[in-house]
Amino acid sequence: MSAAASRYYYSQSTQTDEVITISLWPYRSLSIEGFRIVIGSIALALSIVGIGFMMMGAWPVLGFLGLEIAVVWFAFKLNYRAGRLIETIFISKSGVTIERTDWRGRPASQHIDSPWVTAELVPKTARRRKLILSVHGNTVEIGAFLPPVEKPALAKAINDALLRMRSQHQG
Repeated sequence: MSAAASRYYYSQSTQTDEVITISLWPYRSLSIEGFRIVIGSIALALSIVGIGFMMMGAWPVLGFLGLEIAVVWFAFKLNYRAGRLIETIFISKSGVTIERTDWRGRPASQHIDSPWVTAELVPKTARRRKLILSVHGNTVEIGAFLPPVEKPALAKAINDALLRMRSQHQG
């Protein structure tokens, strides 16, 4: 089973008009419960340190330790908010539609009107490897937030789905 298999599923609207849907989302390894445990552990550790400083007469340190807890909490919240990004790719006989919903819930959509779309992995650049959909020199990057190890399996899954649609389009 490939890494992209859990993000790939079929959806049929009618017997003759099949649409393949692929959904992508960022991976978040820490659950909400884990987040609470991490913040609680940091708060407990910093409270113990703060009590030590308070007993030495350096009570203003408590405010800075509280600020550290707030900064860590805020950083985690931003990370979780960024994890709400979703890309959905709809592959049909007539082309490909890419719908993106950003972390604020704002949707954006792009449509490629061609059954001859291909998924390609751009060779690794200085920062990251890109997965693009291309047709006639036009390209659209998808799954920019995915780890590099998932992109080859996803490119293969997309190309298999596109080939399946092209064979239905011709037949």
